[in-house]
Amino acid sequence: MKDDEQIISQFDLRQYLTYRLSKLQNALNAQAAQVLSAHSDITLTEWRVLFILRSMSTATMSMIVQESRLDKAQISRSIKALVEKGYIASVQDESDQRRQLLSATEAGRALKEKVLPIMMRRQQALTDGMPRAELETFFKVLDQLETVALRRDF
Repeated sequence: MKDDEQIISQFDLRQYLTYRLSKLQNALNAQAAQVLSAHSDITLTEWRVLFILRSMSTATMSMIVQESRLDKAQISRSIKALVEKGYIASVQDESDQRRQLLSATEAGRALKEKVLPIMMRRQQALTDGMPRAELETFFKVLDQLETVALRRDF
């Protein structure tokens, strides 16, 4: 048996990094969606869009896509839904007619202020019991993985 074949035959899917991260992401997304559903009328992606807009007075869809690294079509649907619900406003950019400038409305800011403490408690629950040094190491590892994930030279 060749070395590569032997390695593959001993491979355990549970030790595959992307498999484990995907399982964790799915579980965390389901949890967040349930929390949001219990306290608001927005989806997880809509929450992320609204949350990203909190630090910007205005943003374009491409800025939100870049920040979130979520699918452009998914962001587009979420923006449309948030506009329809009255949580964000969309106006045409005068300097580029193809772009829409997005900003949170008063209702969107109020919803964010209502939901943010709940989501922060969830965030705290995720890290409770983790020593600060381990959490810092974990974030460094995530940063390294993000850097490698952007590579395409394999």
